[in-house]
This record gives sequence, C-alpha cells and structure tokens, in this order.
Amino acid sequence: MAILQRLRVKQIRFTARLLGAVEALPGGGRLMQPLANWPITAPVLNAILGYQRVFDDLPQALAAAEPYFGGGHDAPGVGALHLGLSQSPRPSDYAAFYHIQGPVSRWFKIFDLGGNVGNLFYCYKRYLHLPPHLVWQVYDLPKWMEEGRRLAAENGERQLQFTRNWEDASGADLLLVSGSLHFFDPPVYHMVTELREKPAHILINRSPLIDGPTKATVRDDGFFRTARVLHNRGELIAAFETIGYALIDSWQAPELSLRIVGKPEFSAASYSGLYFRLKPQN
Repeated sequence: MAILQRLRVKQIRFTARLLGAVEALPGGGRLMQPLANWPITAPVLNAILGYQRVFDDLPQALAAAEPYFGGGHDAPGVGALHLGLSQSPRPSDYAAFYHIQGPVSRWFKIFDLGGNVGNLFYCYKRYLHLPPHLVWQVYDLPKWMEEGRRLAAENGERQLQFTRNWEDASGADLLLVSGSLHFFDPPVYHMVTELREKPAHILINRSPLIDGPTKATVRDDGFFRTARVLHNRGELIAAFETIGYALIDSWQAPELSLRIVGKPEFSAASYSGLYFRLKPQN
C-alpha cells in the first residue's frame, strides 16, 4: 500500500476511534447523531470516515474499501486467523451445538458456506459426535480450499471435503452459514432458491443484523478489511420464511459487534444467530 494510502487508513481509524469515544460519553449520542444526519455536516463526516460508514449496498462498500484493502478475504494470514479462533468454541457456537447435537446422527451432509479451511469442522468435531457417514463440505475461495485440502490430508480427515459448486448444497441436511451470511450478494436466501432441493435446516451464526433498513459497511480488522451487508433482522427472517422455512430459534453472538459513528440504527451491539427448519410440503 502506498504511503498516502497508509496515511489515509491511519486517519480513518483515528477519526473513527475519536468520534466513537465522543459518542460513548454521556450525551455524546445526542451530539453525533445530528452531525451524522444533518445535510450540511453528514457529507463532511462521511468524507473523513472514509470506508467506515454506511453504504447503500455491498458493491458501494467494496468500491469504497478497494483502494485501502491491503488484502480482503484472501489476505495472507486470514486462514491462520480463523483456524486459530476455532481452537475453542466462542459463545455463539454453543447455540449451534444445541441445535446440531440431536439430529446430526441422522444427517449425511453439512454444507459449510464460507467455511474457510474447514475451521468449524475441526472445532465442532471435538464437541459433537459426527457420524462416520457424514460429509462436511466447505464452499469458499479457491485459495482457502487448496489450503484446506492440504490440512485435511495432513490430518487424515476424510469427512472434510471442499467444493466451488454451489449446487452441491442441494439437499444438504444442514446449510451452515457461520460468519459469512453478510458477504454474499445476491443474498443467501436468493441462492437457496436456485438449488434443486433446499437444505432441510439452515443455521446462521455471527452475522451483523440491524434494526434499520438493509445497508452495507466495511469492517476494519487490522491487516485486512472486508465489506459486508447489514441485513435488517425482520426482513431477513421474512425472506427465509417466504421461501419455505420456519424460524426455530435466534440468539446473540456477543463475541462480535459493529458500531458506526452516529448511526445506531445501523450498528450491532452484538452479532446474531438464527436457526431455520424447512417446513413440510403440503
């Protein structure tokens, strides 16, 4: 990244932290929210916050972050980061365990959308009894699938497979969308309608669901930045219900949060999880 770009990233981060600290002060919200929405000050605030603001959609967020990427989903170290995080469950994983542990003995395929190198497989198999006939299939970028296959071969893991064919999710017992729902455009519920046979269960975890209208933003994780959709919670649930699913459970993922300065309606104090079951066909 060029010197000016690095300086711009530092300025954006400093500004976001500073304004976030002001907003967190008693009465700070009453100051920042008008500034973020007033037609005169909002463009100025957006300019100095750069990519750390609200965008209308994912392509806009991607375009805003691209000059400062220094690596996105395929940045060096992302695979190691996710694998390291999976060494032990995070709080929201226990809700997933609760819903998977009973029926998993009868399942034949878990399709892990955005599963990186198979990190959740390595974590979940230590806490769930995965039957030997079960296939855990990961869909992700070619770079991470190649690394995932290498790790699986080193560990002698035959249940773990990798694919770039979305149609392989057709008829899966579980579509697992952990930490990845917000990266897809078109949205996952549209993708599911393209399948010949819908998955019987869908488990979404660690996604920033908000109360405001669906928008997008960019999360800065230090050495990489990723654009993401901020789905309106009610609209997302309704969309899955429309394509034939019933919401069984929802929970908070307190290990992750996302705050946008002056925009509480587009912020997530904690990420969320949802569990859906396909309704019986009449």
